[in-house]
Amino acid sequence: MSFRVKYGLSIFVVLAILAMAAGFAAGQDEEGFEVSARSFVIMDAKTGKILLALNPQLFWPPASTLKVMTALSVVEHLQMDDKVSVSAHAAAAPASKIGIKPGETYTVRDLLYALLLSSANDGARALAEKVSGSESAFAHQLTQEVRQWGAYRTTLATANGLPADNQYSTAQDLALMLRRAMANPELAKIMGTKYYTIQGDRELRNHNRFLFTTPLAVGGKTGYTRASKHTYVGMFKNGDQEIIVAMMGSTKKWADLRPLIEKGFELAGTPIAKLPPAEEKLWFAKRSNGKKARVSKSKRKRRSKVVMGSATSAPAKQRPAIKKKSRNNP
Repeated sequence: MSFRVKYGLSIFVVLAILAMAAGFAAGQDEEGFEVSARSFVIMDAKTGKILLALNPQLFWPPASTLKVMTALSVVEHLQMDDKVSVSAHAAAAPASKIGIKPGETYTVRDLLYALLLSSANDGARALAEKVSGSESAFAHQLTQEVRQWGAYRTTLATANGLPADNQYSTAQDLALMLRRAMANPELAKIMGTKYYTIQGDRELRNHNRFLFTTPLAVGGKTGYTRASKHTYVGMFKNGDQEIIVAMMGSTKKWADLRPLIEKGFELAGTPIAKLPPAEEKLWFAKRSNGKKARVSKSKRKRRSKVVMGSATSAPAKQRPAIKKKSRNNP
């Protein structure tokens, strides 16, 4: 189901009232655009002001965007060079994972890269156990911490975002937590890294495709489960202006995000040119002989199109994704 955001019409009035009640004002424009997402927030990263929002406080499963919160807690409690021993429970986490084995030892730094680049569910569990002794204890502690940091509507049951009862967040909370994370130099560096190699030969690749397609991208985190659909939170910079885009419940992740980024910079006063649909065209060659995977443009036909201000601007139905998605693929 698609939700049409229209400025200057009655729905804007409703959204503006809700926004003011929540302590912020939505952006205004005479044009409209369509996204499949159930909720989103566009935030001025420097001030924390919400520029535009749709259902910003809608409770929704966060999927792997939760890992930003896990990383925030880890850097509060552990040092980057601390050693983490992998338990059988951590190694048995469902995909996505990097295949760590019981008894192996990694640094906190390596597992944070695995967490935020490759969305490693096994790495998330290992870090959670190092901090709190168990994943369940960590999730309880993390819930209390993120609420202290301003994510008042977030409740967590895992360290990785895999489906669980009583686990939800909001687009507004995701934006707030990314803003906090990007203020941490270590986490900002990690989320802005395209490739990272751990233990000499295991290469990690960032799932945030914007890092490969636009210099505007600073860092972010993707997420996906069948229950949550696509979730995303990321920071973008144009000149001196920085925005954060958080989105939940999308069926057309990259196609939804491009117009949100464009609108964000427009509302921030630093408009950009229309972003081409480059993310869908990327493919990553398999790594071989220790060499880095090659990034290339797919020869496949363009699968989606976003047209601002059109009632038919929803992207066309996509062909099967280039990368096969598992049930909980981030």
